[in-house]
Amino acid sequence: MKFLNVLILFPFLIHSQVFNLDSDYIEFSGNYLENNFSSNTYLNTLTDVSVSYTIITDSMPSEWDFQNCFPVCNPINTYNFGPISLPADSSVYLNGHFYPNGVLGEGLLIMELSAQHGLYLDTVTWRGEAVLGLDLEEVSNTKNIKYIHNINGQQVKSFNNGNYFFVTFDDHSTKTYYIISDYSNHYSLTIEN
Repeated sequence: MKFLNVLILFPFLIHSQVFNLDSDYIEFSGNYLENNFSSNTYLNTLTDVSVSYTIITDSMPSEWDFQNCFPVCNPINTYNFGPISLPADSSVYLNGHFYPNGVLGEGLLIMELSAQHGLYLDTVTWRGEAVLGLDLEEVSNTKNIKYIHNINGQQVKSFNNGNYFFVTFDDHSTKTYYIISDYSNHYSLTIEN
């Protein structure tokens, strides 16, 4: 009986995967005032395959919209697409766009990819955050910064990645900034007293 089970499963064991993903979890962020921000991965086919997708989780502010491009951009808020036929040994663009529509927040979008009419499943997750933008180059050229405080109220002399900062200017006005690590790697700001 065990021999019969092995014979039945053998074709599936040999050919158990028809596609793979460069990345199945993608984090990205952008300024909440931007029209959209996006990040992509690639679906790589190992054989000729028929693929469709369904958005199985959509957790984002109600004012936000999303869009997926696979292999071309589908209409905004498309929850199902496909199937499409893809040739073996191809790398297909798979993109997630978030449209924050001027609203701060965080969104989560999970796409289930289904190949060969549901025989093969995989998921891609996009986690995006719409934050207050900060042009560190602009701020670093500003000579009228009086103080920088971190979220704990401590006065600091420089920005650090991924933190909120409160900047007080010589005219006693204050602005709140959130440092995005992608941007802060390009610029640094140090206040000298």
